[in-house]
Order: sequence, then structure tokens, then C-alpha cells
Amino acid sequence: MDAMEKFLIQVAALLVGLFVVWVTKALSNRFLGSSRANGRRRARARHHFVNGAQLLAKARTADKPSDARSFAKEASAEADKAIALDPLDAACHVLKSLALEEQGLFPAALRSMDTALSPEVSGNLSPPEMADALMKRGGLLLATSKGRKNLDAAIADFQKSLEIVPDNAKVLCMLGRCYEKSRMYAEAEKAYERVLALEPGSDEACAGMARLRP
Repeated sequence: MDAMEKFLIQVAALLVGLFVVWVTKALSNRFLGSSRANGRRRARARHHFVNGAQLLAKARTADKPSDARSFAKEASAEADKAIALDPLDAACHVLKSLALEEQGLFPAALRSMDTALSPEVSGNLSPPEMADALMKRGGLLLATSKGRKNLDAAIADFQKSLEIVPDNAKVLCMLGRCYEKSRMYAEAEKAYERVLALEPGSDEACAGMARLRP
């Protein structure tokens, strides 16, 4: 191999090395830029989420029904903005569901809660948050039940919620009501008995037992 061939090989190796460095730097910059952009989107989504949560709290404490509806509608709009920026954040969908429920829009609220609990979205919910979301969806199903289908779905949600947080008296009472509506009276009685074991003075459980044992 003569000197010219060695020189050309060295030049080629140098060019390859420079190309690898350039590609690595370009990919790194692209990744970092994307990460920064995602971080900014998430921060903006969180800002809208906090605004929406504050508006929902105002809706729930408003003296006038018209004010409550107005605040709830604004909360829903803030939730939509958060979802547009971070569609995989389950909390944003839960917020939208609660704001829609506050407006009396139960079918729409149920759809939003379905999205929050979908496999694609629910992964970032902690176990207590998952239990709470299941309870809320079960409540919406119970409130809109016009047949056995919704009642069965509500019972399934309440049972899943209790698997995560077994001693939730509120969920047990709602489960008892579902069983009553489904004419599963023995199961309803057991649910109310569990509530009374946790909260002996529970008005709802006592009323349920009175209906079952007139």
C-alpha cells in the first residue's frame, strides 16, 4: 500500500468519524428538543387542570344554581384545554367528567370517565385514584341506569373499587343500592351490614336495612 492509499484511507476514516459525531449530535438535539417541548406542554396542561379544579370547587360551593353551572362550564373548558395538551393524563379526563356531571350532563360525564379508565389512559392513576375513579363511574352508571346492563356495569365497578380499597363505606352503600335495584336482596343486606360494621351510625345503611327488613 503506497502513501497515497494510506492517506485516502485516513481521510475516509476521519470523514466517517465526523459524520457519526454529527448524526449523534443531531439526534441528541432533536431528542432534547422534543423532551423540552413535551415538558412545556405538560406544564401548560397542569396549569389548565389546576384552574379547572379551582373552578369546579367554586361550582360546588356556589349559592346560586346559575353561578354553579357557569363555574362548572368554565371548569369543563379548562379540562378540554388540558386534554388537548396532554390527552393521556387520566386526571384531566376525570376533571372533565366531574365538571360535566356538575352541569347535569350525565351521559357526557360517563363518556369522559370511560376515557379516564381506558387502558391507554389509566396507567398513570395511583391505586387510590383508580378506586376513586371506579367509584365515580359506578355512581354515574347508577344515576343513569334504565335497565340491568348499567346496573351490572356499576356493580362491577364498585366491586373493583373495593378490591383496591376494601373498607370504603360510601362505595359499599352505593353497591347496596345497586343490589337492591337488581333485586339481589341478600347481597344488598351484606353490603349494608359491612357499612354498619365500619360506621354504626350510617343513616344510608340504616335506611337500606329498614327497606330490606320492614
